[in-house]
Amino acid sequence: MMSARILVCLMCVVIVLQLALANSAREEESLSDVTENNGRASRFREFKIALKAERRKSKLVPKPDFLSPPRDLWLRKNAEKQRISITWKAAKISPEYFDVRLSTNGQPTRKRLVMASTVAAGDENNAYKQRFKSLQTNTPYTIKITSKYGNVSSTSVKISFFLEGRTSSSSQDSDFDTDDDVHQEDPPKQFFPPKEDLTEEFFETVPKPERSAYVPDIIDHPLDVLFMVDRSSSFDPELLETKCLLRNLTAHFHVAYYRKVRIALMNFDENQGLEFSFRRYSDAYTYDRAIEMFSSRSGVDNRVGHALTYASQTVLQPNGAYGSRRNVAKVVFVILGSDSQDYVEQAARELRGRPYLVTVVVGYGDAKEASLAAIAGSADDVIRHTDGANNLCDLWLHAHELMWKKLRALYSIPLKPPRGFRLGMSHSTVVDMKWSRPDDLVNYYSIQYRPLRMGEDGQIVKMKANVGQEHRIRLMNLDSTEYEFEVVAHGIDQTSPPVTVTFDMACAATKVDALILLDTSNLKDAEFEWLARGFLKSFVDGFVIGWDAARIGIILYANEATYVAPLSTFTVKQELMWRIDQLRFDGGSRNTGSALSFAYFYGFEYVRRDVPKILIVVTNGESNDDVTRTAKKLRADGTSLFYIEVGSDVDNDDEVRQAGNEEGLQPYADYSYFVESYEYLDHIQYNMSRQICDEAFGYYKSVYQPLPVPTNVRVRDIRNTSFEILWDGTESELITGYTISHNGTSEFFTTGKHRTEFTLYDLLPGHIYNVSFQAKGYGKDSATVHVITTTAIFPPLGVAVEQISQGSLHISWQAPSDAVIRYKVSIFIRQSQQMIQTLYADKYTNSVDTTSVYPGYEYECRVEAVYVDDVASGPTRAYIVTDLPAPQDFRVFTVAETQVQLEWKFLRFSHYQTHDKLVYLVRLFDEKGNQVDERQFHNNTRNLPLQGRNDHDQTFFAIISNLAPGRRYNATLQAQMNEQTSTLRTLQFSALRVNLALDVAILFEMAPNLQDRDVIMTREFIQSFANCYATEDSNNVRLQVVQLSNRPVRVVSTDEARNRTLLLQELAELYSKAGTSVLTPDTFKETVMKTFADSRSGVPRILFLVLTNQHYSNLMPEKEDELAKEGITSVILQMSHSSQPPYSNQSMMHRYILDGFDQFNLVLNHAVIDTVRSDEFPLKRVEIERELLPSRLTVYQESAGDGAAEWWASHEWPHHYRISLKDPVRVLWSHNVTLPRRLQLRYSFTSGLRSSTNYTLVLESFNPQDVSARTTVDFRTNFKHRWTIVKRAPTRETRSKTRNSLVVIQSRSQRRNKGKRGRTRPRVRPSKYLKAISERANSCLMAGCNVVFLIDGSNATRSHDLNLLKNWLKRLINSLQIEAIDKAAEYKKRQAIRRHVLHRLPPIATYGVGLSIVQYAEQAKVVLPMMTRLTRRQINQYVNSMKLSGGGANTGNALDFVRRSRSVFGNNSTRSLPTRNIVVLVTSGKSEDNASHQAIKLKREGALVFVVGVKEINKQWANTIASNPPSTFSMELNSYDLLDGLRERVKRTICQASSRRKKVTKSSRSKFYNKKNGTKGRKTTPRLPARNLIPKRGIHGAKGDRGIRGVPGPKGASGLKGERGHLGPRGLPGPPGPPCLIGPEQIKEIIPREASTERTPIHRHKRSTSDDFEDLGPVGPVKSEAWLGVRGRRGSRGYPGVQGHPGLQGVKGEPGAAIASLEEVSHNICQSMIDAYESKFMEEMKMLKRVESSINILRDQLETNGYQGSFEQQLQRLIRGLNDEDGPSRANNFKGEKGDPGEDVRCGCEEANNVLERTSDTHQTSMLKVRN
Repeated sequence: MMSARILVCLMCVVIVLQLALANSAREEESLSDVTENNGRASRFREFKIALKAERRKSKLVPKPDFLSPPRDLWLRKNAEKQRISITWKAAKISPEYFDVRLSTNGQPTRKRLVMASTVAAGDENNAYKQRFKSLQTNTPYTIKITSKYGNVSSTSVKISFFLEGRTSSSSQDSDFDTDDDVHQEDPPKQFFPPKEDLTEEFFETVPKPERSAYVPDIIDHPLDVLFMVDRSSSFDPELLETKCLLRNLTAHFHVAYYRKVRIALMNFDENQGLEFSFRRYSDAYTYDRAIEMFSSRSGVDNRVGHALTYASQTVLQPNGAYGSRRNVAKVVFVILGSDSQDYVEQAARELRGRPYLVTVVVGYGDAKEASLAAIAGSADDVIRHTDGANNLCDLWLHAHELMWKKLRALYSIPLKPPRGFRLGMSHSTVVDMKWSRPDDLVNYYSIQYRPLRMGEDGQIVKMKANVGQEHRIRLMNLDSTEYEFEVVAHGIDQTSPPVTVTFDMACAATKVDALILLDTSNLKDAEFEWLARGFLKSFVDGFVIGWDAARIGIILYANEATYVAPLSTFTVKQELMWRIDQLRFDGGSRNTGSALSFAYFYGFEYVRRDVPKILIVVTNGESNDDVTRTAKKLRADGTSLFYIEVGSDVDNDDEVRQAGNEEGLQPYADYSYFVESYEYLDHIQYNMSRQICDEAFGYYKSVYQPLPVPTNVRVRDIRNTSFEILWDGTESELITGYTISHNGTSEFFTTGKHRTEFTLYDLLPGHIYNVSFQAKGYGKDSATVHVITTTAIFPPLGVAVEQISQGSLHISWQAPSDAVIRYKVSIFIRQSQQMIQTLYADKYTNSVDTTSVYPGYEYECRVEAVYVDDVASGPTRAYIVTDLPAPQDFRVFTVAETQVQLEWKFLRFSHYQTHDKLVYLVRLFDEKGNQVDERQFHNNTRNLPLQGRNDHDQTFFAIISNLAPGRRYNATLQAQMNEQTSTLRTLQFSALRVNLALDVAILFEMAPNLQDRDVIMTREFIQSFANCYATEDSNNVRLQVVQLSNRPVRVVSTDEARNRTLLLQELAELYSKAGTSVLTPDTFKETVMKTFADSRSGVPRILFLVLTNQHYSNLMPEKEDELAKEGITSVILQMSHSSQPPYSNQSMMHRYILDGFDQFNLVLNHAVIDTVRSDEFPLKRVEIERELLPSRLTVYQESAGDGAAEWWASHEWPHHYRISLKDPVRVLWSHNVTLPRRLQLRYSFTSGLRSSTNYTLVLESFNPQDVSARTTVDFRTNFKHRWTIVKRAPTRETRSKTRNSLVVIQSRSQRRNKGKRGRTRPRVRPSKYLKAISERANSCLMAGCNVVFLIDGSNATRSHDLNLLKNWLKRLINSLQIEAIDKAAEYKKRQAIRRHVLHRLPPIATYGVGLSIVQYAEQAKVVLPMMTRLTRRQINQYVNSMKLSGGGANTGNALDFVRRSRSVFGNNSTRSLPTRNIVVLVTSGKSEDNASHQAIKLKREGALVFVVGVKEINKQWANTIASNPPSTFSMELNSYDLLDGLRERVKRTICQASSRRKKVTKSSRSKFYNKKNGTKGRKTTPRLPARNLIPKRGIHGAKGDRGIRGVPGPKGASGLKGERGHLGPRGLPGPPGPPCLIGPEQIKEIIPREASTERTPIHRHKRSTSDDFEDLGPVGPVKSEAWLGVRGRRGSRGYPGVQGHPGLQGVKGEPGAAIASLEEVSHNICQSMIDAYESKFMEEMKMLKRVESSINILRDQLETNGYQGSFEQQLQRLIRGLNDEDGPSRANNFKGEKGDPGEDVRCGCEEANNVLERTSDTHQTSMLKVRN
């Protein structure tokens, strides 16, 4: 056995080897015999072999990075044979292969991959050739050749040519289009334009032949496509071409499993070669993948006949096994390349005999013509390819065209109408329509149904049904009336005739007892199936089965009758259907008479009374017994008999007809049918249902009484051609509908029982109609009800009114009838019904115009049609409200943090003046749509003229306050007049965010017992509060968020808050957290201190506490000054449901108690304002830090490598400084130093710093009380140990010198300057101080001005030019002595602080000079923000940091940036100040945007623009930018090298423009120059002389050589004079002020000892404290008129809201740094003063009463005694007596008997001051009354 197995194995091996040798020999033979026809196949094999070899080599040899394109291209054309050949040579670097593509009209048609042999570099003899055949003549083509090596490609070489129709053996018309040079031998004749003139559009101009080219369409309708492919060949290119052909065809099919194209694939193998069926794949991608996986099988014989038979009998059968569908066209696509081994003709004839099938045959190779013709049906339908398998893929277009031609022939076959309709009653309002599916190519059905005889009320319902839904189309919500149902079958191109059937929904509720007798004798199984499952089910489905509806019984009979479904048993349709499915039959003889007797005696045994009886007999022949006797009994009993006979002797084409047999049972039948076979028995169901319904209704009318009469029949909505009839519904089940008719026509209408209204249309106007109304149903029709009405006369139709202008209307209408003779148009004011105008128009006019209307009124237009005899119709009305013009130019003028100023144009009317009635309504909405504010402004309100605006007579300005910072708002504007509103104008704006230096910490509690709604509101409030602050810049607001619990958690840190998106995202994820109930005050205080541990010096610290459960008194320290001492201001938001505080000495300032969480938004604005006020009214600790804080700290690197720190001294001289240097890890060193008192300080230190490291220099200043203020500067060392400043600490410098700040300062200074007698002290003139400062600094520049240098950094400026510009800029700025001016201003400020008069000076007096540098290109950026107090080295640092930006120069954008930026000018103007803002623009070229418009805006704000144009500058453009006169403020240079010669002129112009002077007229200018000559002129301010008075300069000469450096001169002064020495001893006490009832001794007794650590107010609001009493001088003399004396201490009152004694909070201010017993002290002081003043006030009142009584007595005595003297003399005598009596006591009252009248003592609380003022006023009034 083993030997036999081994022998068999050896034989198998030998056979395999022989087959392999034979295949290799066959391949070698095919490769050796390469001809022109099969040359492509051999080249393809060589290409594959060589490509594999090259890829193996590529693993060892690296791929080139760059490939040269092909060269030496040569094109040969043969138009006669329609082919071309192209030859080229490879480059020096041999590619892997070439990509050759042929395209026409921009669409690629051919693609070839040509192998490139590996040749030596530089071998020019290696040529490659490619041919293209079967080209179209008179067509432009383009060939593109690309060298390829892996993923590396060369530049493509293109050749464009035109294959003309003439015969030419070697036509060489071509054109070359490539990036490189293309060499060709013997350049061909030019047919196209030259290369430089050839474009893609040129080919569109080439004349194209006029022929109809086939354009394939995508087939997207249902289609089954079967591909039958020959895969017997072992030649790979054949299979590749076949796959390509299949893919191209599949690409033009909309492949989808449902309702689209399905594809199957077969081969011709003998073993049922089905690759995949129709149901295998459902999309184009999977089909492509399946076709790609299709492979060849060599050595397999084709069995084409067997394959065609299998496809016809199995694959294409619509049985669901292989996915073939009914009613769908089928395409069999045969691709055959070899002969079949079996007979094809019979199988092909059987395949072609299938209905709706077409075949497409493609033959190539050895396929026989006879076989191909047999499959295709004729030889003309065969696509024969003679070139083997070469270019087989190109036949897809021809195949697609042939397939589509045959499909169109199929689709043109007419469709038969649907038939076999059946009706199913599912419910009284639901119907199921059914019909038989036709055998045609039906794509879908269109269905529509509507109720009959309902006039226009019968609405048509349309729907669409797909093929396969014929078994049930459900119609729902039907009424009990008759309906018409229409079906149309639609194919691809054809449509069947419509089929219409009617059904009456009144039959759905029919009550009948129907009994069916079925003859089962001589039946076959199939016939019984058709009888039971077909006829019985369709018949039962046509009725509503139930106890109170139809009942159906079934009796089967042959020899005997069997009651299989009694009437009273199956009363549910589903149960009866189930019983039908269970039926079985027995054969035998046909005893119809016996069956009728059984039905008569037993079938109708339990029939219902007053219900019609129906007997249906279905038989297939004559009965064997007598039927007449029983039939007569049934007729006599009132039974309706239906006779149905089934047979095959049909004389006509109808399968169903009326029976004509006059013998047997048929003469006794009411209805008889004859059916050809049981298959068509269910087709009579529809007619039988209608006839049974008619029998039932006839029975009801003969048995039942007349139906009830409809009640309350009435008419409404009477119109010209219609009116509506209404009636009351009824609950009677006998009524199925109503019949309506009228005398105007014989037509009648029907409606269902559920309707209670009906409209009659198409009536004649003005006619009398008698409407008859009757009920119908299960009984006799009711009595007729008549309604008589008259239609209206036609009024005009379509009346429309439109406003065509502000005071005119256009009224139009349509003619109602030809009998109209004219029209009458009346116009009324609708509210008052006042007639404005009456117009008439003839019958041919349908419109009129009027100009008698006014804006803002509602008008009523009535149009009447006048007929013969002046009969007028009713008026047709149209209403219109004339447009109230909407305000124009609604925009935002200015917007701030909490207010916005809106502006718009006044409304003006031309007809009449109604300004007193016109108001503007402005509404403000937040981003959530909630209304925030609403304001009304009257049009006659006059605006205050705004500074800088001269259009206040045309523009309305409105200011809206109380906005929340940072929130987005929508503003709406409407004009209102006479209860009419104009069109809504809307705009959006966002309030600015708070941009102050604040350290804000939000500590919130979110208790776990809160509801979800409360948690969301709390979270949104915290988000809104955080959004009010601008946290992006770390120099401004720094925000932290901490959630309180037993372990407080920092939710958002300061660094995270800079990213606004991250900040809001973190706050949006807040959730409840437990543990606040166990939080102790110590832990809370520790949390607060940790939160503010890294706070900045001199910056207010705000603690914003949000508590939802705890009370703040449980967490806040009992002594609130513990936080105030650290400079922390607390703002608390508290829910009112919390417990009461355990102690009552907590302050109530900045405390908000809310009743609910929905009140959060009400306090948002107030809470933000409280935090802002902490910056305006800072605490004592913050004030001390501000006074101690050094400014302008910077570091420098000395030449020796050491470092130096420079800064400006603080306002208060510190005790000592601490200077520290630290890196990111540790503190390197820290020194405590004591420096002399100078304005500018410097400290040198040894460097020794590492390279590429970040460092921070910290400077702290300490006062004697060890309070410190800290500032820092960050710098970095690079790899060359060069220092670069990264970040400077911000400084708090007051730069406000604009009109807004000035208004506030003036109002406050005026309040302080007013004396007690109402006198106002003269205002301080800022120009006086500014001149003094400039003179002290020896500078021509006016102090208080701002200078901005706007530098061009675009492409027009080179790097060398920028260096020259930097040097020029540094010299110019240093020559202006800005540093000296700042020092002088600082001296002036310190002097005012020492004298306590700083509050009297405007800020501009100590401002100095503001300097800013802005560089621009496409965008502007700030190099140096607007600053004062800059040193020379700091300025040079900023100038050296400028770099070129590149890009275009947008000068207009840069000027607008300077005007708007807060870092430069902002939105402030300087029109009301004695100085100016100066902008020096240095530009290198013309702007790319409109700079003139922005320059005008900037100059309107009060700025002067000085233009220095370098290089190519347009002089006219520069003059439009510069200020007037252009000769002074505009200069042009040819090069940056000439800037040095211009420095003095620029300096002089800046100095003269820095101050605001009067305009110099011609006369004054001459006087000015006369003053130089010695003549005395009028006093005036020198200005620049006129242009004609300045001597003209000559042309600039060449720049000379630099001179020899001179001898160093003596060392100049280091600066201005130093600070004065220490203050001397306290001077003598000033004049006495107003007395106080409580002197200093009493205050000392009231104030406890521990109250010595009270805070002191700021210097300009400083008040005396108890410590000041120690150095008082002797008591001054007492004056009798002390209360009318000179200005006392009342003049130094602080800002409104700051309370009297230091430490108390202002109105809604932060709590002061008070001591623990401050409130108790204030209370004692106030109570003492109140008691004293009350007692003195009572004495004064008693005195007044005595005076009044004495005056009355005196008057009576004079009248009685007849005294002749004057009454005034007696009264003066009485007053002198009173003065002598009460003088001492009154003097004590006013002078303070126990106090020290020489001291400047202030009262301790605001309440005491108020009582003092009220008492003093009352006393003065009383005394004046007495004196008068």
